[in-house]
Amino acid sequence: MISRRNFLRNSSIVAASSLSFPAIAKPAGGFNAKPGQRPRHIIHMVADGMSMGTLTCADYFSRRLRGRGLTWLQLQANPKVHSGLMNMRSLNSIVTDSSAASSSWGCGARIINGVVNQRGNGDNLTTLYQLFAQAAWKRALVTTTEITHATPAGFAANAESRDHADKIALQYIDRKVDLLLGGGYKFFDRKERKDKRDLFGEAAREGYYTMRSLDELKTAPTDQRWLGVFDKSHLPYTIDQRESYTRQMRVPTLATMTSAALKWLERHPHFILQVEGGRVDHACHNCDGVTAMHEQVAFDEAIDVCLEFQQRVPDTLIVMTTDHGNANLGLNGMGSGYGQSTFLFNNALRVRKSFAELLDLLRKSEKTKLADVPAKEKKAYEMNPAAHPHDIKPEEDKDDEKDVDEEEKKKKEKKEKDIILVKSQKEIIEVIEHWTGYKVSPKKADMLAPFLSKKGETLYDVLKADVAGLGHLMANHVGIGFTGNAHTGDYVAITAVGPGAEKFGGFVENTDVFYHYLNFGKIDFRNPTEPLITESDPAAEKVEPIEEYKLA
Repeated sequence: MISRRNFLRNSSIVAASSLSFPAIAKPAGGFNAKPGQRPRHIIHMVADGMSMGTLTCADYFSRRLRGRGLTWLQLQANPKVHSGLMNMRSLNSIVTDSSAASSSWGCGARIINGVVNQRGNGDNLTTLYQLFAQAAWKRALVTTTEITHATPAGFAANAESRDHADKIALQYIDRKVDLLLGGGYKFFDRKERKDKRDLFGEAAREGYYTMRSLDELKTAPTDQRWLGVFDKSHLPYTIDQRESYTRQMRVPTLATMTSAALKWLERHPHFILQVEGGRVDHACHNCDGVTAMHEQVAFDEAIDVCLEFQQRVPDTLIVMTTDHGNANLGLNGMGSGYGQSTFLFNNALRVRKSFAELLDLLRKSEKTKLADVPAKEKKAYEMNPAAHPHDIKPEEDKDDEKDVDEEEKKKKEKKEKDIILVKSQKEIIEVIEHWTGYKVSPKKADMLAPFLSKKGETLYDVLKADVAGLGHLMANHVGIGFTGNAHTGDYVAITAVGPGAEKFGGFVENTDVFYHYLNFGKIDFRNPTEPLITESDPAAEKVEPIEEYKLA
């Protein structure tokens, strides 16, 4: 068991910017909760896409970055903290996506990947936040992704597809979710929405205080509901935010949003709060180990905020988990006797930019017209257009009456669309060295170049992606490798502290979480369930929009 003195001593941190980390919380009254005690407050924390390797590497990284390990792992030494493993499979696959995963917590039923709280026949399932609203609990969603993204949506919305963000945004307002903080203002702005509805105005008329900046969050009134969206899409990666003073001043960190949310919520007798570190997942889709570790550390700072709150308000349950593994990053044995592993891992501190931004710097232009390409390269492209995923043929028109000439016109326009050209060998070497500290050999720069133009070839098809090529290159520098760039079927870590924490020890089924939470709220309800199926529908590439996670 950690003594109070050691707990605090190990909490010392290294901070050198306006993004400095809050001190770790002292052991709280929640550690002394009695079995069977019900919490008045529930905080459900999700490090989206966190494999066990991500948690392990982030702990090593945290020791180098902050002078201490992760709070999440420090908690394991306390016998009053309950830990277990959780099965997160979906209705149609042992590998889940985020919407099916979050929906299992949000409705108590396994559903098909890509769907949000709906049965296979399209019927809506009653969500956790609808039930808690009826029980007069305040409900809040905080995330570093778009607020309408799969994980927050799983607690509060119904949709036939996780991609229906416009619809999910409307449901949040209609169902009066009390507090919404994250990214994705394009889904609320009438200039961006397809239906041109002004959701900011509609929210204001429903009593919401709307905001788009850190300054507005700092001064937001606590006697109104909150709608805070701080970027057009997802919030910036932490590693990129550290490199931009403008972003630091405009966009709140996850810890800052969590602290503000708890300040709003603590005035009320009962609340449930979901906190998501969503960009851990996105970084892993990008095979970007260093960025993923920065996101995991940022999530850990939100844990610190919640533990501080629990110290003051002991009847608060905190559950820390993830919805699935992703790409299974791991620190590999490097060099003779693995003696280089530690040395190389230290290079992670030298990396200063996410792959999302680094890829832009490694290309001549994201928008280079086919007409501007040299004749030799143009001919090669025309012979093999399938080498460029951005230039795939459009889907067949399902309207039988559509004019054939119009279809041919579209195909021609698609063929003449932009292709990707990469910088010279010398420039590739210079860019990577400047932002990562890794001086790439000319041979390796030449091997990377085809991946940058979407022409890379590997024996394992899922690793043909540009980010996978860059990830494998950087593995030589930091020692971190990936099994792929998609979700994995791991059993996931779950840790709980506070009243009711004993429910989350041992081996847990994902759907159990919903019913534990209902029990804490004294709510008697059960959604219908369906037998497991084996065939995947929709197709995996239509479930997870991996390309968008490359956006900075």
